[in-house]
Amino acid sequence: MVAYDVAVALVNRALQVVPSPLRSPSIYALCVYNLAGDNLVNYAQDRPNQTYFADLRKSFNILGFVGGVVQSTGDEATNESMVVPDAFKLFTMANLQQLKTPWGRQYLSFAQSYGYLVGMS
Repeated sequence: MVAYDVAVALVNRALQVVPSPLRSPSIYALCVYNLAGDNLVNYAQDRPNQTYFADLRKSFNILGFVGGVVQSTGDEATNESMVVPDAFKLFTMANLQQLKTPWGRQYLSFAQSYGYLVGMS
């Protein structure tokens, strides 16, 4: 319940006015549910003698530090570079953490589709 409540508190309510198809959840609801799923993986407690969430955290390397996005790497034989989108320059620590799970990435995808009004600054 906490993961859901935190998601409701964090997702920008301006997304509630984005129209959605009649039989589909709203973009706001999709953002809330995906962020809640990401929150669950990040801090839900396992029941005694169970390790479901601990195993998910390990598989997604949730506790591993990632300071940002690699822009360029290379050695004498090869060199590759990828463009870092401008939005990544505005990511908070929470946004970088959300990149680690598929639910966090989906939340960021929806949120960024509607511009910077979504609370990422």
